[in-house]
Amino acid sequence: MPTTPTDILMAEHRIIETVTAAMSRFADALSSDQDVDRHPLAGLVPFMRQFADAYHHGKEEHRLFPVLIARGLPAQNGPVQVMCSEHETGRHLVAQLEVAIGAYAGGASTETRKDLADALRGLAEFYGHHIWKEDNVLFPMAGRVLDADSAASVLAAFREVTMPEDQRQGFIAYAASL
Repeated sequence: MPTTPTDILMAEHRIIETVTAAMSRFADALSSDQDVDRHPLAGLVPFMRQFADAYHHGKEEHRLFPVLIARGLPAQNGPVQVMCSEHETGRHLVAQLEVAIGAYAGGASTETRKDLADALRGLAEFYGHHIWKEDNVLFPMAGRVLDADSAASVLAAFREVTMPEDQRQGFIAYAASL
């Protein structure tokens, strides 16, 4: 059971990686002129917006990052700013994915397959790099700057970033089903 703020976030990264691995498989299938079941595709955007962004990034941006800045990490021109900028990039890529899924749902042509494959692959690759940076650069820094009291404060603040438990479990089950 994760006990530190970064352990919790890394556990959530593993769930997100399960979804991005499926995105890569879907992209490969589409690139091979195979159709992809629309049911799992339909869950990608809600998962990325609600679980990965609002819930997970919400913990990072609104609970962890302010404490890291207060404990000495720079607010500008440093890893916190880079991660926040990348979160914005991720939101843009999810919006592109939503458009591509909608077009594919309207008809599986060569063009809609290619556009969807590109959107899926782009988002999966982006998240792979982003998660690696957090797990291997930012979170080790966080471990060095958070003392026991500030870590406990972040953990308490994480509980304020809410998602109904049945919805959270639904997203976890969705990821596992891919």
